[in-house]
Amino acid sequence: MSQPQPPAHPYPDPVQSYPPAGPGFGQQPVVACRMCGSVPAKKTTFRGHQGMIIVMRFLSVEGPFCRDCGLATYRQMTSKTLVQGWYGYGSLVITPITVLINLIRRRHVAGLDAPQPNPYGPSREPMDPGPRLLERPMTWFGLTIVAALIGFVVYALSQG
Repeated sequence: MSQPQPPAHPYPDPVQSYPPAGPGFGQQPVVACRMCGSVPAKKTTFRGHQGMIIVMRFLSVEGPFCRDCGLATYRQMTSKTLVQGWYGYGSLVITPITVLINLIRRRHVAGLDAPQPNPYGPSREPMDPGPRLLERPMTWFGLTIVAALIGFVVYALSQG
């Protein structure tokens, strides 16, 4: 039996099952991280939001993620959402919902074991998760924006 061929594109194919599953093999397929190819990985989607006064943009990064790549993606998407998500009428409601959804989905990857090289396919070093969400300056900048908006609304209502 020959070895599985590595994917031609730069990222490992997360849906390809390693080792071959089926009759006679008796093994469950291994799900690899879409970013680095490491195992174990779990399928989840992290979301982002950008408010632009009149229009808004919804972002998402889907995949199976290993623990480190999933935490890095969660922290990056959530931190950017806290800075870029507040600038629109509907965005004032959508941004906190997006942050809460990401917080819930973070549990899917945070509980995984440390990433290991995939024995059945290509893999590389996992992403560096970086500092925790509340240790990032961008996150605090985003939270300051929210506090300023709320303060402005309270002040405007008290004057009117």
